[in-house]
Amino acid sequence: MTSHNRKWKEAKKDELSSLLKEYPFVAIATLNQLPANILSVLRKRLHGEAEIKVSKTRVVRKAFQDADVDTAKIDGLVAESVAVIFSKKNPFELFSFIKKNKGETSAKAGDIAISDITVQAGDTGLPPGPALSILKGAGLKVTVAGPTISIAQDKVVAKKGEEISAAVADVLGKLNIKPMKVGMKVLGVLDKKENDFYSSEALDVDEEELFDKFVLAYQQALNLSVNAEYYNDISTEIILIKAQREAKAVKETVDSVSPKEEVKEEVKEEVKEEVKEEVKEEVKEEVKEENKEGEKKE
Repeated sequence: MTSHNRKWKEAKKDELSSLLKEYPFVAIATLNQLPANILSVLRKRLHGEAEIKVSKTRVVRKAFQDADVDTAKIDGLVAESVAVIFSKKNPFELFSFIKKNKGETSAKAGDIAISDITVQAGDTGLPPGPALSILKGAGLKVTVAGPTISIAQDKVVAKKGEEISAAVADVLGKLNIKPMKVGMKVLGVLDKKENDFYSSEALDVDEEELFDKFVLAYQQALNLSVNAEYYNDISTEIILIKAQREAKAVKETVDSVSPKEEVKEEVKEEVKEEVKEEVKEEVKEEVKEENKEGEKKE
């Protein structure tokens, strides 16, 4: 038995060492309270992009040493049985993928409801007997319809954020309702090439919020480049459209304030006044000349 274990450990170590050399990113995840079926689903969904291996702590440490991978940054994470994920996905993509791929599981007394838990009205398929008292104990309105128990109306048995009672957990189990979500918990990811380590706190990014920030930053940068008339592949067209629109607005404003006919009339009036003034001046000059001639004759 001991000999078999030694051979198994050696084979496992060699397998892990080979994967460590092949994949650029290595994640350490805990298996605590992780159902086997969820681990199996993750393996299938990550096929071709990542491999999940479960092994003992000593085997994992030995594999890292043999592959010349610095374990200083993850030594504190490798405790008891862990899952080692060898990935081609970058740390943020891998963490996000695993976080989203959770499986449904039954609720236990003391769990916190992640959303409102509703028991729908209808036939439960349960025969009358002890189940009748269990269902009533959770506040459900029930009736006996033939050989089975029916729930008369929908009932929210636990609201989001509330602790699930033992009575409610018992009912949910009887009705095969699995309201809880459970998934693999990634403790951190090691980037071998850069020798960088990303903790779970650093990787847990709200993608929608981050995307909104990128969109806002793009919009602000574009507005700045347009207002500053900084020409690039994107801003040039907008600047030209903006200039055309402003030029058109100026033209419309000028036309509305000084119509052509009004301008002509104003010009005519100005010309008339100028002619009048010139005639007056000429008449004055002639009168002066005549006066001078008269004075000379005298």
